[in-house]
Amino acid sequence: MIIYGLNPVLEAIRSHADRIHYVAIAREHGGNVQRVIAEAKTAGVPVRMVPADQLDRLANRGVHNGVAADVSESKYADFEDVIAREATKFVLILDGITDPQNLGAILRVAEGFGVDLVVIPQHESVGLTPAAVKASAGASAWVPVAQVTNLARAIEALKKAQYWVYAAAAGGDPPAAIDFRGRAALVLGSEGKGIRRNVLEHCDRIVTIAMRGHVESFNVATAAAVLCYEVRRQQEPSR
Repeated sequence: MIIYGLNPVLEAIRSHADRIHYVAIAREHGGNVQRVIAEAKTAGVPVRMVPADQLDRLANRGVHNGVAADVSESKYADFEDVIAREATKFVLILDGITDPQNLGAILRVAEGFGVDLVVIPQHESVGLTPAAVKASAGASAWVPVAQVTNLARAIEALKKAQYWVYAAAAGGDPPAAIDFRGRAALVLGSEGKGIRRNVLEHCDRIVTIAMRGHVESFNVATAAAVLCYEVRRQQEPSR
């Protein structure tokens, strides 16, 4: 898989250099790419200087900032293993997020607020594609992402592991009225369809962000930021 962009490639080098086959650098590059070259060489990752048009093709005409990398396919985390760990307190479940830009932005939020695991379905959902990795600005290299075949069953497994599961949807309680301490799992749906009914029915409680303006709802990545902040604020009050 080809990933591209300064931050995604840098974070890939820092987090799993062993999975990188080589880093490609445009011959006519800017000075900011020197960091990538230096860190790649330190990590023992091969660096190739290539023409700009070749880099454009590697990145499928995406905005690459003069750098791309050929890496092994992203490895998904083991869902059962991660939720069983004592240190896992906060799980984010994404139902039907098909836009790689949204997934990347949510992964950036998840990394920033210390989400322990992001869960996505195998079908009708975008995965860790190059575009999603690019949009995450390097966060995808650090946040464990698990793919599951059935979200409803995954939620039931979380409940058995003593997690409370909260659905972000209309008609619920405000975030500040909910006790997110302990083990918490938050479910977010797509902007168009929201959380599917069969998934929503398995959740313990609905949380709703009150809107004070004229628009009805936030972008899903913005909603993720609001709710993830509140969960971590309650779970780590001393920080």
